[in-house]
Amino acid sequence: MNITSQQNKATGELVDLVAAKVGSNRAIHPETAISTSARLAGSLLLRSFNFQLERLTPGSVLLSDEANEKGPILINTLAAFLSASNISLDQAKLGGQQDQRGQEPQLDILNALSKLQEEAIKTCVENGLTMEQAAQSAALATAFIVKECAPQIGAEIGFNVAVYGFIEGSKTVPPIVATMPKSPASAKPWYKFWQ
Repeated sequence: MNITSQQNKATGELVDLVAAKVGSNRAIHPETAISTSARLAGSLLLRSFNFQLERLTPGSVLLSDEANEKGPILINTLAAFLSASNISLDQAKLGGQQDQRGQEPQLDILNALSKLQEEAIKTCVENGLTMEQAAQSAALATAFIVKECAPQIGAEIGFNVAVYGFIEGSKTVPPIVATMPKSPASAKPWYKFWQ
C-alpha cells in the first residue's frame, strides 16, 4: 500500500471531520460513522471517473465498469490497514447479508454525503490529492474508524458495513457540490510546451 504523507494528513483530517459531523458530544453510532466514511470514499472514487454527475439525479444508481475495476482498491486498503493493525477477521462472518452488518446506519447515503462531501473534497484538494488518492485516504479513514469501533461491534461487522458503503458510494450519484475545487490532476493543461 503506497500512501503519501499528504494522504496520511488528509486521512487524519477526514477522521476528525466524520467525528465532528456524525458524532454528538464525542459519541458516535459505530455503523453510522463507518458507513458515512465508506460512502464518502466510494463517492470520491466515483468522482475520479470524471462522469458528468451534475447532469444526473442525486441518489440514482450509476453502474460503471470503472467502479467494478477500481472499487477493490478501497476494500484492499481497508483490509491492509486492519491487518497491519493486527485486527484479524473471521472469514465466516464476512458477507453482505443485513444480519452481518449490525444496526442500520442512522443516515441514508444522500444525508451522509451532504454532511461531509464539500469539506472532505476541500481537505483533499488542499492536500494536493487527486480524487482517486482522496478516495484511498477516505478508505484509510474508514479503516481507522472500523478499528476504533471493533471493540463495540466486532471487526467483521465494521468490515462488512465499510464494504457495503464503498459499493454504495461508488455506484450512487452524490449530491451536487456547490463549487467543485480543481484537483491537481484536472488542473494540468492537456498540452505541454517543449523546452
